[in-house]
Amino acid sequence: MFGIFKRRREDELAEIDAEITAFGEELARLPLDPDEHGADLDLMADYGRALDAYEQAKLDFLGDRDRGDAADVLRSLDQGRRALARVNAALTGRPLCFFDPRHGPSVDCVAWAPPGGAARDVHVCAADAIRLTEGLPPIATGVRPETRTKRAGDTGDTRRPREPKQAPRPPRPAKRPGPFRVAPPDLGEKHHVKGRGKGEAMLHRPDWEVPSLVVARLHEGGRIEHVQQGKAVRLADVPSPFRIVRPLSLQTDWPVQLRITCNGTWSAWLQASDTVPVIERAVGSRGPFIFRYVGGAARIQMQHREGGRYSVTELTPEFHRGPHVLSGKGISSAEGQVAGSVFLHVEAKGEWVIKVI
Repeated sequence: MFGIFKRRREDELAEIDAEITAFGEELARLPLDPDEHGADLDLMADYGRALDAYEQAKLDFLGDRDRGDAADVLRSLDQGRRALARVNAALTGRPLCFFDPRHGPSVDCVAWAPPGGAARDVHVCAADAIRLTEGLPPIATGVRPETRTKRAGDTGDTRRPREPKQAPRPPRPAKRPGPFRVAPPDLGEKHHVKGRGKGEAMLHRPDWEVPSLVVARLHEGGRIEHVQQGKAVRLADVPSPFRIVRPLSLQTDWPVQLRITCNGTWSAWLQASDTVPVIERAVGSRGPFIFRYVGGAARIQMQHREGGRYSVTELTPEFHRGPHVLSGKGISSAEGQVAGSVFLHVEAKGEWVIKVI
């Protein structure tokens, strides 16, 4: 008997371990590009919650002996799936299933009536769409009580309800480019230079009275050097497309001269410091970045998703390098403290997410 119970506990733990692994694989398959979607703070916040839930589930699972011990693991997975469902809904532009957000984005709009209530059109997942069409209740998940669909006349008629006409979907708004993907509009050639192959970008002092930052994007692999007083300092040398984002203090020697060698096209421009993204709950991207935190004292957590070193540094009001906030290496996370509102400079090569905790 002891052997039977032991095998049962082992089977239960194996099932939960498989659930954790499957959830991690769902996160890995997520078609989320921080460079493209990093400006959507709500989406990035939900993505951060899903990652947190996955890490918490793995941590809580250590030492569990049976399914009862793993109740906290299952709660974390449930919270993570909810967050992941919201991320998927945002990426696809479709509302979540009416009966349970964990079912994911809706695929259809069908007629449904609560007990004693009037029929209405609701957005549902594929499984619930089939069940409702066949006169069955939606999938019982504990979120909403099981209810039967309202049939024609509600007199035992077993015919399928007439499918409502689909209202035309409003056009989806155009996606805003992520931060530092394209140059701000109306920059003249003194502040925005494009090229192909090998060339130089000479960026002159702008008219704005706030610190600036320089952005350079290479659409193929190549090298970027900053030339000062005849000496070249290498800023990047990468075999794949990449960008640099670097602060320029009010005491910068103008013009800023960049020497660029690229296998394809490239673009370099200046931006005013008041155009950088402001973090509310989370922000994500890939590679170097500058953003602003507005608020009181807070802890900042960075989750790095690829290899290489990474760090976050405060910038002074003049955009000089300030106090160190956090740093790390490889696929890992690190935390640091900020005393209040501040500009923060991210230096990294891989994909990352930063959250205010």
